[in-house]
Amino acid sequence: MARFRVYELKSSEVFALDLQADLVELLPTRVMAPLYPLTTMTWAFSRLNPRFVIDGQAYSMATQRMSAVDQRDIGREVANLSSRSDDITAALDFLFQGF
Repeated sequence: MARFRVYELKSSEVFALDLQADLVELLPTRVMAPLYPLTTMTWAFSRLNPRFVIDGQAYSMATQRMSAVDQRDIGREVANLSSRSDDITAALDFLFQGF
């Protein structure tokens, strides 16, 4: 698993973005935020819920719904969002710090 990579969860068709620092990879879980298709999001704050295009479809990061996911439940990698690390980190800062 790697930070800022998107994975398909085995238990559903939901994509999840890995937010956890790679230095703590020995833990049996990863902190992840789900990515939902924009068509299913009823609301979003641009700073809290950054948008990404994966395989031609637009998704929004549900930062406020992040949680620990057992590594056994994490499937294949579907995207690398490392180039958007500033936007992802800003969303986390907004959630925890309010700015």
